[in-house]
Amino acid sequence: MATPAEQQFQIIEEVAQTYYFFKVKGAMNSQNTHEVRRKFLDAATKNNVLLDLSEVELIVSTGIGLLFEMSEQLSRGSKKLVLIQPSARVQQVISMTGFTEMFSYAQSRLAAEKLLA
Repeated sequence: MATPAEQQFQIIEEVAQTYYFFKVKGAMNSQNTHEVRRKFLDAATKNNVLLDLSEVELIVSTGIGLLFEMSEQLSRGSKKLVLIQPSARVQQVISMTGFTEMFSYAQSRLAAEKLLA
């Protein structure tokens, strides 16, 4: 049975002039990894990506792997991935994997935009 977070999984997507913005809500788990992967990696081939993870209640290892893959793909194209206000749970999982230094972080979308300048 799905938890409330899984039932409410949502990705809000906006395209701006110099970046793609995604706000993820709920759980990034094995059931939705394919949808997330397709959207994120497609965006990462085109422009910078700002990813708001403030409302992510759960992230599994494949989700962290996807963030790593996006970061690598964007770096190859001289583009950036900025994580906006990752939730405590996301921060904990990133820290456990040892990837903390790999990502750029911002407290707001405006602060993230400034990191792209």
